[in-house]
Amino acid sequence: MIEILEKGFFTLPVTSKRHPFASLGVPAGGPMDPVRYLLANRLVGNLDDAPALEATLILPGIRFTERRAFAVVGEVRGIFLRRGGEKHLLPAGQTLFAEAGDELLACSMEQGMRAYLAFSGGIRMDSLRPKPVSKGDCLALSESATPVPKILDRLPLSMPQGEAVLRVTEGVQSDQFSEAGIRTFYNTEYLYTPQSDRMGIRLSGQAVSFAAGYDGNILSEGILMGDVQIPSSGQPILLMADCQTSGGYAKVAHVITADLPVAAQLRPGSKIRFRQVDVFEAQALLHRQVRETGECIRENGLYTSL
Repeated sequence: MIEILEKGFFTLPVTSKRHPFASLGVPAGGPMDPVRYLLANRLVGNLDDAPALEATLILPGIRFTERRAFAVVGEVRGIFLRRGGEKHLLPAGQTLFAEAGDELLACSMEQGMRAYLAFSGGIRMDSLRPKPVSKGDCLALSESATPVPKILDRLPLSMPQGEAVLRVTEGVQSDQFSEAGIRTFYNTEYLYTPQSDRMGIRLSGQAVSFAAGYDGNILSEGILMGDVQIPSSGQPILLMADCQTSGGYAKVAHVITADLPVAAQLRPGSKIRFRQVDVFEAQALLHRQVRETGECIRENGLYTSL
Protein backbone atom coordinates (compact mmCIF):
# COMPACT_ATOMS: atom_id res chain seq x y z
CA MET A 1 0.00 0.00 0.00
CA ILE A 2 1.05 3.58 -0.61
CA GLU A 3 -0.27 6.68 1.18
CA ILE A 4 -0.73 10.00 -0.61
CA LEU A 5 0.99 12.76 1.38
CA GLU A 6 0.66 15.50 -1.27
CA LYS A 7 -1.74 15.13 -4.18
CA GLY A 8 0.22 17.32 -6.60
CA PHE A 9 -1.71 19.41 -9.11
CA PHE A 10 -3.79 16.59 -10.63
CA THR A 11 -2.78 12.97 -10.10
CA LEU A 12 -4.97 10.23 -11.53
CA PRO A 13 -4.76 6.42 -11.48
CA VAL A 14 -4.89 5.30 -15.12
CA THR A 15 -5.13 2.02 -16.98
CA SER A 16 -5.83 1.07 -20.58
CA LYS A 17 -8.21 -1.75 -19.57
CA ARG A 18 -11.39 0.25 -20.28
CA HIS A 19 -11.20 0.11 -24.08
CA PRO A 20 -13.65 -2.86 -24.46
CA PHE A 21 -16.43 -0.81 -22.85
CA ALA A 22 -16.61 1.93 -25.51
CA SER A 23 -19.64 0.25 -27.12
CA LEU A 24 -21.51 0.88 -23.85
CA GLY A 25 -20.72 4.58 -23.97
CA VAL A 26 -17.85 4.44 -21.47
CA PRO A 27 -14.94 6.67 -22.57
CA ALA A 28 -11.73 4.73 -23.09
CA GLY A 29 -9.83 6.93 -20.65
CA GLY A 30 -6.38 5.63 -19.89
CA PRO A 31 -3.07 7.48 -20.10
CA MET A 32 -2.78 10.69 -22.08
CA ASP A 33 0.80 9.69 -23.01
CA PRO A 34 0.62 5.92 -23.61
CA VAL A 35 4.34 5.58 -24.43
CA ARG A 36 5.72 6.98 -21.16
CA TYR A 37 3.02 5.10 -19.22
CA LEU A 38 4.00 1.82 -20.89
CA LEU A 39 7.72 2.41 -20.23
CA ALA A 40 7.12 3.15 -16.55
CA ASN A 41 5.31 -0.18 -16.20
CA ARG A 42 8.04 -2.09 -18.03
CA LEU A 43 10.72 -0.63 -15.75
CA VAL A 44 9.07 -2.29 -12.73
CA GLY A 45 8.22 -5.59 -14.44
CA ASN A 46 4.47 -4.94 -14.84
CA LEU A 47 2.17 -5.79 -17.71
CA ASP A 48 1.89 -2.92 -20.17
CA ASP A 49 -1.66 -2.05 -19.05
CA ALA A 50 -1.08 -2.21 -15.28
CA PRO A 51 -2.69 0.71 -13.38
CA ALA A 52 -0.22 3.50 -12.60
CA LEU A 53 -0.34 7.16 -11.57
CA GLU A 54 -0.46 9.95 -14.13
CA ALA A 55 0.85 13.17 -12.57
CA THR A 56 0.15 16.55 -14.16
CA LEU A 57 2.82 19.24 -13.69
CA ILE A 58 3.68 18.13 -10.12
CA LEU A 59 4.74 14.68 -8.89
CA PRO A 60 2.72 13.67 -5.80
CA GLY A 61 4.20 13.04 -2.37
CA ILE A 62 3.93 9.37 -1.34
CA ARG A 63 4.73 7.23 1.71
CA PHE A 64 5.58 3.56 1.14
CA THR A 65 4.28 1.06 3.69
CA GLU A 66 6.39 -1.84 2.38
CA ARG A 67 9.36 -2.47 0.15
CA ARG A 68 8.45 -1.79 -3.47
CA ALA A 69 10.06 -1.14 -6.81
CA PHE A 70 8.88 2.00 -8.55
CA ALA A 71 9.77 4.11 -11.56
CA VAL A 72 9.14 7.64 -12.77
CA VAL A 73 9.09 8.40 -16.51
CA GLY A 74 8.87 12.07 -17.41
CA GLU A 75 10.87 15.29 -17.23
CA VAL A 76 11.33 15.23 -13.46
CA ARG A 77 14.87 16.08 -12.31
CA GLY A 78 14.45 16.53 -8.56
CA ILE A 79 13.16 13.14 -7.43
CA PHE A 80 13.89 12.96 -3.71
CA LEU A 81 13.27 9.99 -1.43
CA ARG A 82 13.34 10.70 2.31
CA ARG A 83 14.63 7.86 4.47
CA GLY A 84 15.40 8.19 8.16
CA GLY A 85 15.30 11.98 8.05
CA GLU A 86 17.70 12.27 5.10
CA LYS A 87 16.80 13.20 1.52
CA HIS A 88 18.33 11.25 -1.35
CA LEU A 89 18.28 12.37 -4.99
CA LEU A 90 17.20 9.63 -7.41
CA PRO A 91 17.07 9.52 -11.22
CA ALA A 92 14.00 9.21 -13.43
CA GLY A 93 13.83 6.56 -16.11
CA GLN A 94 15.04 3.52 -14.19
CA THR A 95 13.93 0.95 -11.63
CA LEU A 96 14.08 2.36 -8.09
CA PHE A 97 13.48 0.67 -4.75
CA ALA A 98 11.78 2.07 -1.66
CA GLU A 99 11.66 0.58 1.84
CA ALA A 100 8.74 0.69 4.29
CA GLY A 101 8.51 4.19 5.71
CA ASP A 102 10.29 5.90 2.81
CA GLU A 103 8.69 9.07 1.47
CA LEU A 104 8.76 10.22 -2.14
CA LEU A 105 8.65 14.01 -2.04
CA ALA A 106 6.39 16.09 -4.27
CA CYS A 107 8.23 18.03 -6.97
CA SER A 108 7.51 20.03 -10.12
CA MET A 109 8.23 18.91 -13.66
CA GLU A 110 10.83 20.87 -15.58
CA GLN A 111 9.26 20.23 -18.97
CA GLY A 112 6.19 18.61 -20.40
CA MET A 113 2.73 18.25 -18.91
CA ARG A 114 2.66 14.70 -17.51
CA ALA A 115 4.84 12.07 -15.84
CA TYR A 116 4.03 8.48 -14.96
CA LEU A 117 4.70 6.74 -11.66
CA ALA A 118 4.47 2.94 -11.73
CA PHE A 119 4.81 0.50 -8.84
CA SER A 120 5.73 -3.18 -9.05
CA GLY A 121 2.47 -5.16 -9.11
CA GLY A 122 0.44 -2.13 -10.16
CA ILE A 123 -2.28 -0.23 -8.30
CA ARG A 124 -5.45 -2.11 -7.43
CA MET A 125 -8.33 -0.27 -9.04
CA ASP A 126 -11.78 -1.17 -7.75
CA SER A 127 -13.45 1.00 -10.37
CA LEU A 128 -12.89 1.64 -14.06
CA ARG A 129 -13.90 5.25 -13.36
CA PRO A 130 -11.04 6.41 -11.15
CA LYS A 131 -11.01 9.73 -9.35
CA PRO A 132 -7.98 11.96 -8.75
CA VAL A 133 -6.06 11.17 -5.59
CA SER A 134 -6.37 13.35 -2.50
CA LYS A 135 -4.14 13.87 0.51
CA GLY A 136 -4.58 10.97 2.91
CA ASP A 137 -5.71 8.44 0.29
CA CYS A 138 -4.28 4.94 0.62
CA LEU A 139 -3.88 2.96 -2.61
CA ALA A 140 -3.51 -0.81 -2.49
CA LEU A 141 -0.87 -2.48 -4.65
CA SER A 142 -1.04 -5.96 -6.14
CA GLU A 143 1.39 -8.67 -5.13
CA SER A 144 4.66 -8.67 -7.05
CA ALA A 145 8.04 -10.34 -7.16
CA THR A 146 11.13 -8.12 -7.04
CA PRO A 147 11.76 -7.08 -10.65
CA VAL A 148 15.08 -7.13 -12.45
CA PRO A 149 16.34 -3.52 -12.36
CA LYS A 150 16.18 -1.77 -15.75
CA ILE A 151 17.07 1.60 -17.20
CA LEU A 152 15.93 3.69 -20.15
CA ASP A 153 18.73 4.15 -22.67
CA ARG A 154 16.65 6.74 -24.50
CA LEU A 155 13.06 7.71 -25.17
CA PRO A 156 11.50 6.86 -28.55
CA LEU A 157 10.10 10.40 -28.71
CA SER A 158 11.31 13.81 -27.60
CA MET A 159 9.61 16.20 -25.18
CA PRO A 160 7.99 19.14 -27.02
CA GLN A 161 9.41 22.55 -26.14
CA GLY A 162 6.32 24.75 -26.20
CA GLU A 163 5.45 24.08 -29.83
CA ALA A 164 4.78 21.11 -32.05
CA VAL A 165 3.81 20.05 -35.55
CA LEU A 166 1.20 17.32 -35.21
CA ARG A 167 0.78 15.01 -38.18
CA VAL A 168 -2.77 14.19 -39.19
CA THR A 169 -4.71 12.09 -41.66
CA GLU A 170 -7.73 13.48 -43.52
CA GLY A 171 -10.91 13.69 -41.44
CA VAL A 172 -14.08 11.87 -42.40
CA GLN A 173 -16.01 15.16 -42.83
CA SER A 174 -13.24 17.08 -44.60
CA ASP A 175 -15.63 17.65 -47.54
CA GLN A 176 -17.79 19.84 -45.28
CA PHE A 177 -15.11 22.54 -45.15
CA SER A 178 -14.37 25.13 -47.80
CA GLU A 179 -11.09 25.07 -49.70
CA ALA A 180 -10.13 28.25 -47.85
CA GLY A 181 -11.05 26.57 -44.56
CA ILE A 182 -8.79 23.59 -45.28
CA ARG A 183 -5.92 25.94 -46.17
CA THR A 184 -6.53 27.86 -42.95
CA PHE A 185 -6.39 24.68 -40.87
CA TYR A 186 -3.02 23.64 -42.27
CA ASN A 187 -1.45 27.11 -42.44
CA THR A 188 -2.49 28.51 -39.05
CA GLU A 189 -0.40 28.39 -35.89
CA TYR A 190 -2.93 27.58 -33.16
CA LEU A 191 -2.63 28.37 -29.46
CA TYR A 192 -3.29 25.71 -26.80
CA THR A 193 -5.82 27.43 -24.50
CA PRO A 194 -6.27 26.99 -20.73
CA GLN A 195 -9.85 25.80 -21.40
CA SER A 196 -8.48 22.31 -22.03
CA ASP A 197 -8.50 19.07 -20.07
CA ARG A 198 -8.19 15.31 -20.50
CA MET A 199 -11.31 15.33 -22.70
CA GLY A 200 -9.89 17.69 -25.28
CA ILE A 201 -7.39 20.40 -26.13
CA ARG A 202 -9.19 23.57 -27.22
CA LEU A 203 -7.24 25.64 -29.72
CA SER A 204 -7.44 29.30 -30.62
CA GLY A 205 -6.51 30.84 -33.96
CA GLN A 206 -7.93 31.75 -37.33
CA ALA A 207 -11.37 30.16 -37.67
CA VAL A 208 -11.80 27.28 -40.12
CA SER A 209 -14.62 28.07 -42.57
CA PHE A 210 -17.23 25.60 -43.76
CA ALA A 211 -18.48 24.78 -47.23
CA ALA A 212 -21.82 26.18 -48.30
CA GLY A 213 -24.68 24.54 -46.43
CA TYR A 214 -22.58 23.29 -43.52
CA ASP A 215 -22.01 24.74 -40.04
CA GLY A 216 -20.03 22.04 -38.22
CA ASN A 217 -23.02 20.19 -36.80
CA ILE A 218 -23.53 16.57 -37.87
CA LEU A 219 -25.56 13.60 -36.68
CA SER A 220 -23.72 12.13 -33.69
CA GLU A 221 -21.33 9.33 -34.58
CA GLY A 222 -18.41 7.49 -33.02
CA ILE A 223 -15.30 9.49 -32.16
CA LEU A 224 -11.80 8.58 -31.01
CA MET A 225 -8.84 10.13 -29.24
CA GLY A 226 -7.00 12.15 -31.89
CA ASP A 227 -10.06 13.37 -33.78
CA VAL A 228 -9.95 17.10 -34.54
CA GLN A 229 -13.48 18.49 -34.38
CA ILE A 230 -14.53 21.89 -35.69
CA PRO A 231 -17.67 23.28 -34.02
CA SER A 232 -19.61 26.21 -35.45
CA SER A 233 -17.10 28.67 -33.94
CA GLY A 234 -14.47 27.36 -36.37
CA GLN A 235 -11.95 26.78 -33.53
CA PRO A 236 -10.42 23.25 -33.50
CA ILE A 237 -10.80 20.85 -30.59
CA LEU A 238 -8.32 17.96 -30.39
CA LEU A 239 -10.03 15.09 -28.58
CA MET A 240 -7.92 13.29 -25.98
CA ALA A 241 -8.09 10.29 -23.63
CA ASP A 242 -11.32 11.10 -21.76
CA CYS A 243 -13.31 12.17 -24.82
CA GLN A 244 -16.88 10.93 -25.12
CA THR A 245 -17.59 7.94 -27.38
CA SER A 246 -19.83 9.86 -29.81
CA GLY A 247 -20.08 13.45 -30.94
CA GLY A 248 -21.85 15.75 -33.35
CA TYR A 249 -19.16 18.07 -34.73
CA ALA A 250 -17.49 17.71 -38.11
CA LYS A 251 -13.99 16.20 -38.03
CA VAL A 252 -11.48 17.93 -40.27
CA ALA A 253 -8.54 15.63 -39.43
CA HIS A 254 -7.23 12.94 -37.09
CA VAL A 255 -3.90 13.23 -35.26
CA ILE A 256 -1.91 10.07 -35.92
CA THR A 257 -1.39 7.66 -33.02
CA ALA A 258 2.38 8.18 -33.03
CA ASP A 259 1.93 11.91 -32.31
CA LEU A 260 -0.65 11.67 -29.51
CA PRO A 261 2.09 11.44 -26.83
CA VAL A 262 3.48 14.73 -28.16
CA ALA A 263 0.07 16.41 -27.82
CA ALA A 264 -0.25 15.01 -24.29
CA GLN A 265 2.97 16.72 -23.18
CA LEU A 266 2.15 20.21 -24.48
CA ARG A 267 1.14 22.84 -21.94
CA PRO A 268 -1.40 25.67 -22.22
CA GLY A 269 0.21 28.48 -24.18
CA SER A 270 1.99 26.07 -26.53
CA LYS A 271 1.78 26.59 -30.29
CA ILE A 272 0.49 23.85 -32.59
CA ARG A 273 0.52 23.40 -36.35
CA PHE A 274 -0.91 20.50 -38.34
CA ARG A 275 0.66 18.65 -41.26
CA GLN A 276 -1.20 16.09 -43.35
CA VAL A 277 0.21 12.61 -44.04
CA ASP A 278 -1.40 9.61 -45.65
CA VAL A 279 -2.50 6.47 -43.80
CA PHE A 280 0.51 4.45 -45.00
CA GLU A 281 2.97 6.97 -43.55
CA ALA A 282 0.96 7.10 -40.31
CA GLN A 283 1.15 3.32 -40.00
CA ALA A 284 4.89 3.29 -40.74
CA LEU A 285 5.52 5.95 -38.09
CA LEU A 286 3.55 3.98 -35.51
CA HIS A 287 5.39 0.74 -36.34
CA ARG A 288 8.72 2.55 -35.91
CA GLN A 289 7.62 4.00 -32.58
CA VAL A 290 6.52 0.57 -31.31
CA ARG A 291 9.85 -0.95 -32.37
CA GLU A 292 11.90 1.81 -30.75
CA THR A 293 9.83 1.60 -27.57
CA GLY A 294 10.68 -2.07 -27.32
CA GLU A 295 14.39 -1.38 -27.81
CA CYS A 296 14.96 1.52 -25.41
CA ILE A 297 15.03 -0.41 -22.11
CA ARG A 298 17.94 -2.55 -20.96
CA GLU A 299 18.79 -4.36 -17.75
CA ASN A 300 20.65 -2.06 -15.38
CA GLY A 301 22.86 -4.73 -13.84
CA LEU A 302 22.87 -2.92 -10.48
CA TYR A 303 20.17 -2.14 -7.95
CA THR A 304 19.90 1.59 -7.30
CA SER A 305 20.63 1.89 -3.59
CA LEU A 306 20.71 4.79 -1.16
